[in-house]
Amino acid sequence: MAVLKPRELALHCARMIDDKGGLDLAVYQLPAKHAIFDYALVATGRSNRQVGAIVDEVLHFCKRHRIPHFPAEGESGWHLIDCYEVVVHALSQELRDFYRLERLWPDAKLLDISGELATLPRIEPKPEPKPEPKPEPKLEPAGASTPLDD
Repeated sequence: MAVLKPRELALHCARMIDDKGGLDLAVYQLPAKHAIFDYALVATGRSNRQVGAIVDEVLHFCKRHRIPHFPAEGESGWHLIDCYEVVVHALSQELRDFYRLERLWPDAKLLDISGELATLPRIEPKPEPKPEPKPEPKLEPAGASTPLDD
């Protein structure tokens, strides 16, 4: 299980969003008094399919690295995944312009993540341990006597 601090998880999510071609990525660090979560990521997808793919990528990352999360939620044009301390929103341009989620966090710090992403190491899932091979059963040669034959 990967043990990531909230900031590290937010940065890994930002990298995945960037890798999936998400646009206008914003990573907000919420003030300490904000008790619900520490980081909010908002990204735009070019299509409904891309919006879903962005959140699916984060969901699969969480599953591979055993990071606690709620199931992904959403409908056409807006999907999100709640990873407790980090929440990722992926929206179509139309819905992002309409809802303007950024207004929800006026006291949040917008992170400049470009430098941090360049130095963020990629983490790979640990391979599953291979099961021990079962011993082959020993076969008696044909015609060999057994204790029951005597």
